[in-house]
Amino acid sequence: MSHGKQARILSVDDSGALHEVLRAAVGGSGGVPPLSLTPARLAEALAIARLERASDQPYSLAFLALPQFAALAAVEAAAQLAAEDGDLQLVLCPAADGPSVADSLWSRFGGSDRVVLLRQPFAADEALQLIRSLAAKAELQRELRAAKASTATLNRDRFAAQTAAKSGFEQEAQFERALMDTFLLSVPDAVYFKDLESRFVRASISLAHRVGHDDPNEIVGLSDLDLFSEEHGLQAFADEQEVIRTGQPLLGKIEKETLPDGRSTWVLTSKLPWRNPAGAIIGTFGISKDITALKRAEEDLQNASDMLQALLDNIPDRIYYKNAQSRFTKVGKALVKRLGMTSPDQVIGKTDFDFHPPELARQFVHDEEHIMATGEAIIAKVEQQVGPEGEPIWASVTKVPIYDRIGQIAGIIGISRDITALKLAEQELQQKSRELIETSRAAGMAEVATGVLHNVGNVLNSVNVAATLVSDMVRRSKAVNLARLAAMLKSHGQDLSAFLTQDEKGRQIPGYLEQLGKHLADEQQTLLRELDEMRKSVDHIRDIVATQQGYAKVGGTIEPVIVADLVEMALRMQLTALTRHDVTVNRQFSPVPTVVAEKHKVLQILNNLIRNAKQALEANLDDQKLLTVRLAPNGRGGVSVQVLDNGMGIAPENLTKIFAHSFSTRPGGHGFGLHSAALAAKEMGGSLTVHSEGVGKGAMFSLDLPAQPKEDKKS
Repeated sequence: MSHGKQARILSVDDSGALHEVLRAAVGGSGGVPPLSLTPARLAEALAIARLERASDQPYSLAFLALPQFAALAAVEAAAQLAAEDGDLQLVLCPAADGPSVADSLWSRFGGSDRVVLLRQPFAADEALQLIRSLAAKAELQRELRAAKASTATLNRDRFAAQTAAKSGFEQEAQFERALMDTFLLSVPDAVYFKDLESRFVRASISLAHRVGHDDPNEIVGLSDLDLFSEEHGLQAFADEQEVIRTGQPLLGKIEKETLPDGRSTWVLTSKLPWRNPAGAIIGTFGISKDITALKRAEEDLQNASDMLQALLDNIPDRIYYKNAQSRFTKVGKALVKRLGMTSPDQVIGKTDFDFHPPELARQFVHDEEHIMATGEAIIAKVEQQVGPEGEPIWASVTKVPIYDRIGQIAGIIGISRDITALKLAEQELQQKSRELIETSRAAGMAEVATGVLHNVGNVLNSVNVAATLVSDMVRRSKAVNLARLAAMLKSHGQDLSAFLTQDEKGRQIPGYLEQLGKHLADEQQTLLRELDEMRKSVDHIRDIVATQQGYAKVGGTIEPVIVADLVEMALRMQLTALTRHDVTVNRQFSPVPTVVAEKHKVLQILNNLIRNAKQALEANLDDQKLLTVRLAPNGRGGVSVQVLDNGMGIAPENLTKIFAHSFSTRPGGHGFGLHSAALAAKEMGGSLTVHSEGVGKGAMFSLDLPAQPKEDKKS
């Protein structure tokens, strides 16, 4: 190695710890080779390396720290540095050893001898020894490359002279011109040479065709202002004059061109100074590659990303992504609100321990560690959580793993659906059921409570059906497909533009996202409708309970009774069962007097008669199920109530036994209802009778109430 040549070192580390060790090593180096250190952050390392290479001051070594949370990004940056500079020696410094780091290095570099692994922490003298050996290696490689290039140039010139002579060219210059002509006629990119005033001197035929000319000689002497829009022409002129003024090339600039026919295209342009044999700048030359398809693919990708973000921002479910350390990397607005924050930036990079009580956060992390260890997803798990104000809430949680490009689990995607309203409805139903049982027990109305509970059970069946539907919809929700979509996009990270524009599956992604958004919106409306129906069921149960409680409060009290009101109350208590069995109720009410009676006993009898009529109608499969309630004066100042049905009827031999204790015509019946009803009617001085024409011809029960209750005779 030349003793006077400086070995340049690029130190890439966001934390600065690596810079300090290398600074100490360079400061104590002494002797040769002289060393120069440039600290850089990961995001700027590639740009710095390119700039120094363009100014003919390339780096010999690059030290890159591999932090625990950004190791893969640092490895990718190292791979790009290696790809752009074939002589650069790489020293990768992981903060912690592990199989994932080793696997990533092997995947990106294989068995390359240009990559050295130096685990942190390490001493300055250890680094200095490594720097010297690798700097010498880099310099030897560059000298060898230069020697090969010189030999190749001499060989090219010799071979070109021989080829020119064999091909009939009188001079080698004619041969070189023929080569340039062939190149400019064949190259698909726009290649051009311009003078000091930015006028075209030579151009490829592809450039001529792009601007509407058949012959590239037709644009010689013109400028970009003659061929493109004024905006592009002025910017191109300014760029070229800057290259001429500074002698520095313009590399990889993305430009939008507006062609004469109004079409807009995108090109990737590099412009360099054109020098004569004496080294003086006599103009510029450049190449522009059409990247319109790539830009459109980027736009498609951005549209897909925007649609995904729209889902995150508008879906009421709480959607989030986490990395392998259970830190949030992307979150939807619903989750931001749930955590009591106002912006996703307040959540990104944090964990559940920053927002939840420790025990709850540990539960979340435990579930996610299990997913990342086994790959097993969690689907529709019901969790009790704590809201922003400390209130209890419930959620149906789905978590699935996300895989990186090499097939390792890199994190999870989670979807949390708020089911607090559903759980509160369930609790309220349970509470109302308990209240109903207690009220019935306290009022001494076990038979009435049984009927009420039967109706509540019917409503609960409806609630259970709705809850099952909600649960099934949550379990089958297509929101989990977001994880598969994210994994698909990530797996095509290096060929994303081609995947989105050329691959059959990739071209379907924007349309699929639109369909998914509509599906999730429809799913939300369905869930809201089911929850609304559950709330209506709860209100119905509340009415049943209120009716029974109001009736129970007056148990044992003799008072004026409006019989029509009690009939309506009994019908309301049986409404759910009657509706479920398609029973039509026909009211035939005549004006009747008010009677004095025990209200709870009258209601008990009516409730029993209506319930028995409904059960008799269940077997009526062909005809219309009709329940008739008649109300009329009994001719003795009292009231007659008749309950008729067109149901299964009563056999003649059973008419005399129908009110006996323990007798029942229904399988599983206990025979207590009609017996207790007949006793209650007798206790009030009235009577309960039955009439039926026979099996299959329906039945009529008649309750006769006196104007006043019967007075007990005294001995």
